[in-house]
Amino acid sequence: MPEIRISVDQLRPGVFIRLEKTSWFEHPFLFSNFKVKDADQIALIKSLGITHVICIPEKSDVLPAAPAKPAQGVPVAEKPVPREVIDRLWEVKKERTRRLKQKKERIALCEKRFNTCIKTFNDILKGVVASQAEAAVAAKDFVSRLTDYFLGDRESTLHLMNVVDRGESAYSHPMNVAVLSMIVGKEAGLSAQELTVLGLGALFHDIGKERLPKKLLKKRGELTRPEQELLEQHPVYGAAMLADIDVFPRDAARVVAQHHERMDGSGFPKKLKGDGIDRLARMVAIADAYENHCNRPDPMESLTPYLALSYMFGQQKHLFDVEILALFIRCLGVYPPGTVVELSNGEVGMVMAVNPKNQLNPSVMLYDPDVPKKEALIVDLADEPDLRVEKSIRLAQLSPEVLGYLSPRTRITYYVEPGS
Repeated sequence: MPEIRISVDQLRPGVFIRLEKTSWFEHPFLFSNFKVKDADQIALIKSLGITHVICIPEKSDVLPAAPAKPAQGVPVAEKPVPREVIDRLWEVKKERTRRLKQKKERIALCEKRFNTCIKTFNDILKGVVASQAEAAVAAKDFVSRLTDYFLGDRESTLHLMNVVDRGESAYSHPMNVAVLSMIVGKEAGLSAQELTVLGLGALFHDIGKERLPKKLLKKRGELTRPEQELLEQHPVYGAAMLADIDVFPRDAARVVAQHHERMDGSGFPKKLKGDGIDRLARMVAIADAYENHCNRPDPMESLTPYLALSYMFGQQKHLFDVEILALFIRCLGVYPPGTVVELSNGEVGMVMAVNPKNQLNPSVMLYDPDVPKKEALIVDLADEPDLRVEKSIRLAQLSPEVLGYLSPRTRITYYVEPGS
């Protein structure tokens, strides 16, 4: 049934409407399209001087009432809507804008720190590859900096990781794996010393690849058996490289040696299984696998954070420590910050925050070309019973306009129209 223009007198609870020819800034509602909740909402619409709206039957619970017959005699005056009701709605709208501004500022700071840390880590990595003891000491200090910078604001950190492009300077696989591992380690109650070992093992988990031919690492497509066997030695090479540095913790070298072992014994290089695998190595294994699912060599094959977690829990659960995997998912959320989703009303948005008590109902920033980006609406799905997440969307599937609008990161703002 097509959309129809109706009089506000035909409204009743359950009718889904769109306010026509009304700027988002001219009404106090969070949305310009919504399902009418009650008679008070109808009275509020009328009080704004709105006489007609667009009805969307396919999203409505009920159809509009029949047009009213012309009234005889003196019309009954509408009961005025209390001023405090309208003021409260406007305040909610302004509060959402304030929240968005604060989140963007935190993400911008997070991105600045992340880029700085990547440059620092690249220098440390060169020193460790050269077996320099001072580089190993610097690595320990660096892990402490990661803890201070990124574990305190998990949402901004995850947001940055999930919207960054592999070709940008803000992308670093070792850094991402380290921070993800440490987020889970902190949630698991690891001591400061254990977190340091975990961070070091995660940062240098692939250092053994420095000993492999560059041609092998760049090869696309299926590897030959000899090539695969050589690649599977990189954990051994990495652990040996770290063991050559006296001040490097032996526990961290063990994490590097075992990060590709799997709980069912199908991993490499030693086919370890179950409790035979170091617990910290099990954490790094999960973070590494998740990161690889989300950042595949071909961006079109990369999974969204939601799909990556779903695949790991649904199809790969036998490979990982199930308790740590469940903790990992709890830390990131079913829909991690930075995930682009489509809602049940057809609107598209980006997850800004996870609701720990109800992970299926995150806070989402909505794309609305009629609303300037800086005023974009954040909706808490837990407060909107008529809205739910229908599916996640890959960043590669978004138009530049939608991606530029939704991304809070400075690096993508060149997509946005001037003055937005």
